Amino acid sequence: DRPQRVPLEHGDVVVWGGPARLRYHGVLTLKQAQHSLTGACRYNLTFRRAR
Repeated sequence: DRPQRVPLEHGDVVVWGGPARLRYHGVLTLKQAQHSLTGACRYNLTFRRAR
């Protein structure tokens, strides 16, 4: 499959699981800007269920 670009904006959430979690993925670097709440930061959260 060819890579697909998906534009993300402030407040967007990306969720995937199952077989899709093994696909290659990446997030482009941030543009130079300041957000009123987070400054020049991006937060990445990963949740996994322990068994």
